[in-house]
Amino acid sequence: MERHNETMEEQMERMDSEMKQVQLEDIINLFKEVQPLGNYEEDTLLYESGYVDSLTIFGRVLPELEKRYGIKVEPPELIPEHFETPAAILKYLKGKVAQLV
Repeated sequence: MERHNETMEEQMERMDSEMKQVQLEDIINLFKEVQPLGNYEEDTLLYESGYVDSLTIFGRVLPELEKRYGIKVEPPELIPEHFETPAAILKYLKGKVAQLV
């Protein structure tokens, strides 16, 4: 369907979906906000680098991601593979956001 034929509800849903698109840059910027001393790249091993610890992830990063993207991180999803690197977080978040649509 062409955009000029969209209903108001369809336009709102599309805009909401576009606003929730997850970008790697957003994740890296979030880490820079919560722990500015780190040098974050796509494949930075977050725990092994010493830049962040579990308190940073659980106390600051996850609540912010839930707020920004309207998701809920469930306890069974709290596995190291999802939060090892910014790229792993990106992959996880894209899956969560896709479930919302």
